[in-house]
Amino acid sequence: MNYYNPQSPWEPAPNKYPEPKKWDPQVPKVITINDLFPRLDRLSIGWSPLLETLKEVTAAKPAYPPYDIVKTDETTNLLQVAVAGFTKEELSVTVEDSVLIIEGKKKDKQKGEVLYRGIAARDFELKLAVAEFWKVTEAKVADGMLTVTFVKELPEEKKPKVIDIQ
Repeated sequence: MNYYNPQSPWEPAPNKYPEPKKWDPQVPKVITINDLFPRLDRLSIGWSPLLETLKEVTAAKPAYPPYDIVKTDETTNLLQVAVAGFTKEELSVTVEDSVLIIEGKKKDKQKGEVLYRGIAARDFELKLAVAEFWKVTEAKVADGMLTVTFVKELPEEKKPKVIDIQ
């Protein structure tokens, strides 16, 4: 922002505050659990398996395929993954040690010479950590979207108990 310059009314005043750096959307900043809590393993006992799972999941977060996580109600979340060009047979959804793994492997490659490639139908692997008590109940593909449904199933001993007042 320039203000009136008393030395020369025809030139803008020098900027005494440097302009803030603008965020560049082309350069994604990947933040891992180690970046947030570098010594977290030293501050806990018995949490090592969970920390290792989080470190594995956050090690390299791919930008492809794009996905949304949607909360539909208190006990249901949806993971919507854009999988345009993939068939149901080319996709796999597995849960292993509290990690959701979605893989897409193209079987039929493009036939003929590709003059322009604008469709990113390449193989991928997407890993997401699944919290305790969240269960994957359904996965379906429709209109180029893979929708994975998660339901929170609390055991009876974890549910709040109402105590009658006498």
